[in-house]
Amino acid sequence: MKTYLIYPANSELKNGFFHISDDNYKNVYEYNELNEFESLTQQDRLIYLLPSSLVNSISFIENNKLSAENNIANFISEIDTKLINQVSDNKFFLNKDVGYVLNKSIYQKINSQLSTLKCRIIMCPDYFLNKRNKEDTITEFNNKYLFAFGDGTGTLIDFKSLQQYLYLVQQSFPNFDPYISIQNKDAQKLLKDFKNKSTFSISQLIEKDLNVLPNLYKFDISFKNIMKRLNFRRSEIYLSIALMLSMISIPYILIAQNNKYTNIYQEETFNIFKKVDKNTKRVVTPKIQIDQLINQIPISYRQTNNNVNDLKDLEFLLSLGDKFINTGEIDFTNKTAILLIKDMPEIQYKLISGISNKFGVLVLEDDISVSNSLASGLIKIKFK
Repeated sequence: MKTYLIYPANSELKNGFFHISDDNYKNVYEYNELNEFESLTQQDRLIYLLPSSLVNSISFIENNKLSAENNIANFISEIDTKLINQVSDNKFFLNKDVGYVLNKSIYQKINSQLSTLKCRIIMCPDYFLNKRNKEDTITEFNNKYLFAFGDGTGTLIDFKSLQQYLYLVQQSFPNFDPYISIQNKDAQKLLKDFKNKSTFSISQLIEKDLNVLPNLYKFDISFKNIMKRLNFRRSEIYLSIALMLSMISIPYILIAQNNKYTNIYQEETFNIFKKVDKNTKRVVTPKIQIDQLINQIPISYRQTNNNVNDLKDLEFLLSLGDKFINTGEIDFTNKTAILLIKDMPEIQYKLISGISNKFGVLVLEDDISVSNSLASGLIKIKFK
């Protein structure tokens, strides 16, 4: 696992410099675009130091009884009169009783670029480079001066503004007594009254628990970024797309197939009633209507018919689904028939089995198998 510490050269956030754990952060390297870090893996870490001149940090005590959204709303209402632009033009964050305000367009620009990388990312203001708990520090870094205050706030000042800013701080905080880590001799003269000298190295930041840093980075969710983060090969991407399409389309296919079988059942059921009763216009409740039709059949017709040429029972049976009966063999002597059924809707077949006795038809053998809601096989019937 490698750790990269990068920071932009200026407020345009395009090019910049970086240190790497391979040489214990001693050497400084340059980069022109953030896409130069696309080779980093998911095991690597990248700490992006956002210029504090672009971030306003303000002390704000959070209410633990309120949600994060409500705390941010209270924070905005407290500082909205101090903003130089519209509230909607800014991005707001809260972390450990400190509120951060960052121009939304700047934030979205850098956040979207970082989201294309696969590594673990931490983005925080650069004054956390030498932040001490409950203590003030002034650190020289990249020809700038980082002020980190004990309450968690901080900022970045160039040398031209150092004396004026230092005066304002001392006026606001008379007991201001920071730890100083300065190499510039002119800056040392300005800060000569502060006796707390300290050494500074980038490795000190990396050795800390990075979870205490206010990570302002939020992964920008998009299909392209997710694919990069997952690091799929081209074949795996195609397979994932095929699986997603299948998950979306299969329910519609099953619904269409079910509707098809429903339409077949309704059509065949309607044909049954049309052949039995020409006045049938609509089939609403098949079971009730079947019972009503059976009651309309004359008793003489329901009695045993000894005339082997009278095949009305068989004719009625065929009318239930003649399009699904491939072949039929009739034994006039024994008053039996063997029918070969193929791909008849299961619900229609159950209808046949259920009403056969009421029309003087007895099922002797049933060698029917059901697959995908379709019934196929041999059935042997007998006329009483």
